Amino acid sequence: MKGLAHIGVLQVLVENEIFPDYIAGTSAGSIIAALYASGVSPHQMEEIVTSLAPHDYIDYNITGMIKYILGLIFPKYDYTLDGLIVGEKIENLVYEWTGGKKISEADLPTAIIACDIDSGQKIIFTNQALVQPKSQMIISNVRLSEAVRSSISIPVTFVPKEFHGMKMVDGGLKDIVPAMVTRSMGAEYVLGINLGKENYATDVSGIPQIIGRTLDILIYETSATEEKFFADMLLHPEVPDVGLTDLKEAAKIIRAGRRVMRENLSQLQHQLSK
Repeated sequence: MKGLAHIGVLQVLVENEIFPDYIAGTSAGSIIAALYASGVSPHQMEEIVTSLAPHDYIDYNITGMIKYILGLIFPKYDYTLDGLIVGEKIENLVYEWTGGKKISEADLPTAIIACDIDSGQKIIFTNQALVQPKSQMIISNVRLSEAVRSSISIPVTFVPKEFHGMKMVDGGLKDIVPAMVTRSMGAEYVLGINLGKENYATDVSGIPQIIGRTLDILIYETSATEEKFFADMLLHPEVPDVGLTDLKEAAKIIRAGRRVMRENLSQLQHQLSK
């Protein structure tokens, strides 16, 4: 839900005739990146969001939960529970929204970040030829919907995405704001949007919120150095702590993105003019 702030940022940019030449996204940001790279306008994105209901994109892993409980009751019945949400519904939606495009067919240079939970390797899905360390893997033969499904797989909340023998989970574990990747693609100026820096004014409850807050705390510190060196401007939309089903907060979150971009628009235009 917090990722909807990216829509507001893009809306203000487009309204002021500032069109990104490159786009990269991690976790929720990968959804917005994939849609924008497929030609979906930021205002169309808002229309898509406002037409959704939670059951459209959340498919609870009921079968997995039942099997896991049976395994606890009958020890011989061995089954591990890898996540609470299957993730097929949201992957199918992204496939529909992006027209089933492969990342190689995206309208502009694009990168989406994920992580192989078994090896800890950073995975970069991209249509660009990048030179990266051996600790990272570049994949270009993939559908945008597959890359997004890999990048959004919050550990424990989502079942990891099986991809070519790897188990893909949320790219935020490795790179919450992919500023360096954007720079590696060729961007001369990088605008970064970080949704993880919060004042923690609200309490959390429930597995998804607790996991999300835990990742925010861990990831923000590890990403700060990269953002400092590779992002020319870094914005922090003031978004509330929300759960996966809090669609009633969608308009507020999009407005938060619009607000932070409007507040920094003059500075951005001045820096770009240089």
